[in-house]
Amino acid sequence: MAKPLQKERENRSAEKKDLAFHPYVISPESAHTSILLLDAVEPEIICQTLRAITKFAAQEMTNREILFGLDAISHILPHVEAMELNIRRFALKALAQLCQLPRGPEQVLEDSQNLRKIASMLVRFEDVFVLEFASLVLAELTKEPLGCEQLLSANILSTLFARMKNSLDPDVQKNCLQTLSNLLEDPICAAEVTKNTQFSWPSLLALMQSKFLAIQHAAIKTVDQLICRYKDQVVQKTFRASTGVLDLCDILESYEFRDVHAMVLGVLRNYVETEENASHIYQSGCILRLLAYLDVALPAMKPHCLAVLTKMSYTANGREALFNTETDMVFCNQLLSSNVDLLADAAMGVANMTQLLASAVRMCDNTNIIDALCVIVADDSAIWFSIRLNALKAIVELCRVIPKAAFTVVESKPFTAIRNVNKKFAQTPIEAQRLAVQCYINLEIYHVSKKAMVNGDFMAELLAILQRPDISLKILTCTVLTGLMTEEIARDLFTLKKGEDVISKNLLIEHVGLATALCAFIIASVSNEGADIYLDLGTVHYMVESRQARYIVSAWEPALEAIFRRHPSAKLAYTGRLDINDFTQEGFYCLKRLDDRFPSIQTVMTQTGRPRNPVFFCMFLQPSRADRLSDSKLSTISGRMRFPPVPDDSNLREYLLKLRLWFGDPARSLHYFEIEDAHYEVRYREKCEEVSSSLKQRAQLLGEYVAEQMSGLTQERDCSMPSVDLHLADLMSDLASPVIGLGYVKCGGPLERALLYKVLADRVGIPCALFRSCSAYAWCEVGVPEIDPEEDREKVHNFPAGLLRANYIVDLMIKPGRLIPRGGRDSKKICGPVCSPPYISRKLPSVCKCEKKCD
Repeated sequence: MAKPLQKERENRSAEKKDLAFHPYVISPESAHTSILLLDAVEPEIICQTLRAITKFAAQEMTNREILFGLDAISHILPHVEAMELNIRRFALKALAQLCQLPRGPEQVLEDSQNLRKIASMLVRFEDVFVLEFASLVLAELTKEPLGCEQLLSANILSTLFARMKNSLDPDVQKNCLQTLSNLLEDPICAAEVTKNTQFSWPSLLALMQSKFLAIQHAAIKTVDQLICRYKDQVVQKTFRASTGVLDLCDILESYEFRDVHAMVLGVLRNYVETEENASHIYQSGCILRLLAYLDVALPAMKPHCLAVLTKMSYTANGREALFNTETDMVFCNQLLSSNVDLLADAAMGVANMTQLLASAVRMCDNTNIIDALCVIVADDSAIWFSIRLNALKAIVELCRVIPKAAFTVVESKPFTAIRNVNKKFAQTPIEAQRLAVQCYINLEIYHVSKKAMVNGDFMAELLAILQRPDISLKILTCTVLTGLMTEEIARDLFTLKKGEDVISKNLLIEHVGLATALCAFIIASVSNEGADIYLDLGTVHYMVESRQARYIVSAWEPALEAIFRRHPSAKLAYTGRLDINDFTQEGFYCLKRLDDRFPSIQTVMTQTGRPRNPVFFCMFLQPSRADRLSDSKLSTISGRMRFPPVPDDSNLREYLLKLRLWFGDPARSLHYFEIEDAHYEVRYREKCEEVSSSLKQRAQLLGEYVAEQMSGLTQERDCSMPSVDLHLADLMSDLASPVIGLGYVKCGGPLERALLYKVLADRVGIPCALFRSCSAYAWCEVGVPEIDPEEDREKVHNFPAGLLRANYIVDLMIKPGRLIPRGGRDSKKICGPVCSPPYISRKLPSVCKCEKKCD
């Protein structure tokens, strides 16, 4: 028999069994234990636990984070609807504390029923503690957009307004105000708030004068949010109809409410944003009350008060109101005061009031405003943002409309202050640099101030600004330079300071706005010498080759045409043509053979080695006289770069004098204004207003004469290509230079004859165009009036010169002097195939891609 594991024991308590659970007292020592106790069913335990949790959470924000980490919200939410009043109170208080955490509202709003439960308590219960904590929870939940949406769906806006108006508990009023303020932050919810039938201004305005500071702050903030809804016409109209503005001024005049003066002034500053509100402020007498408050306000409040008046100056109605109350003079007086905090708004007020001409005149006549502003700008101890910057804005605006202000600015001391802004650019914000340049633009409006800026130092300063990286600053500087170029001395200074080099470097920047400004400057400034420099720098070649820029930048082609107008040699080289209105001036030259890039005449003259490529040069004046004209800088004569040391071309002068003897005075065929010393220039053609029917005969005679002069040196009159090349080689050897005067050429082919015809035609008043294409084709076209065959040919008829177009091709090789109609069959013998591209200084295509027949 097996032994028992243990001895049998007697159950001594069998007769004492008690099946009931006896209460006991425990002391939870951790927050986790307290959270677990919330799952109990005994009301007393739940109540005591919630009370302990609220005390724990009230001590530190860290304690709330601990509770949140233990998922306290999910354990508290079921108790907000408990039957026991104290449980409901403590549950709502604990929930409100946890909702103040960043992630607290997110957990509550996961279920929309949670917010509905709390919102319903605001409707159903009258217990002060329940209302206080329920409204506090709603105030925290509506800080989230989802909370605002769920609150609107709960449809308790009317209850919120009612509690805000009628509740005897200030905490409930404050929480309801905060909830409404949160709703106004959301654009969609804000519209629903203002549409509610319970919304009214009087109750809200009354709370601004509450004895409780927190309610005052909430009410003023809510009013500010409402009046900032500028597009809500209902809100704006109802506020203007209320006593809101007067109530705000009453608060300002009450020393008791001095703690909220800054907020009230902020509301007024936002209110005057629109034209209608600015007029309402004036009509209500608020401006005068603000000016009175500015005199007696505490130093800390003065900047806020002046900011309201400055904000009014941004609107037309506001400026009119400020002018009528002489507030513009208050701005000027504040600039002369020692209160640094008022300078920024006062300067901006002056700048804005300048837009009202009457105010600008009064400020300049009655005060020394420009000097005061310049002193502020020159004060290195003052900050740029926004004191010195606003002062600079005021100077810019005053110079724009008041001549007296502009004349004062260009005086020595004020102008130095403005110029130092860009001279000390390392310590100056870019906004100030732009404003200073804008000031220069405004100064150019007046002739006196513009002339004061035309000097070498100022030109060098502008060119230095143009080399800085800021694109907007570059564009403004180009505008200044463009305005100065109306003065001839400014153009000379620009070239003297190597401005063309700066322009050329900036053209390489790929920016449409900057390129447009630079091209506009080139159009206004380019001179004969400048065109030579642009050619020498490679700018002309770059502009011609930049095909994309020529399509994108609207001013690119006009700028290139302006350079070509001053440099017809470059135009012929890069376009293969000179039109009727392109005149060959002194110094015109043409290369027999073109390379990828067209050189300047100075580059040609400095070539080393044996010359191989002849350059035809046009110089009617004697070398000694050309030097005198270059030194005198006559604008109608090419710059000194066009007058290289070349032998005197007496033959060319003889050609022209002989033609003048044949044709007589150009006045017989041209009506022009007589200009002194124009014997060898093209001013007759430039001033032409009418032409006569005798022009066709003259064009024929000129063709015969040119062919006669270039028909060769032998009796055979051999002008074949080898003979011409040999003759040109002999000339280059004799002259020891590739530059050959046109008068020296006695054996010429199509190019040489066409060049001579063009330069002579420009000086005897024959409208002539020059063309050059590949395969050694070169020809001239003339524009002559057509006479009706039935009319008397001996009778002279006059025609408007401006209507002339090239209509005949001049034959200089086959039958010299013959005029061939354009487009005729015989014209192909002179001009070559239709598909023949122009002979220009660019890389030519290897294959003809023309779709037309080349026969």
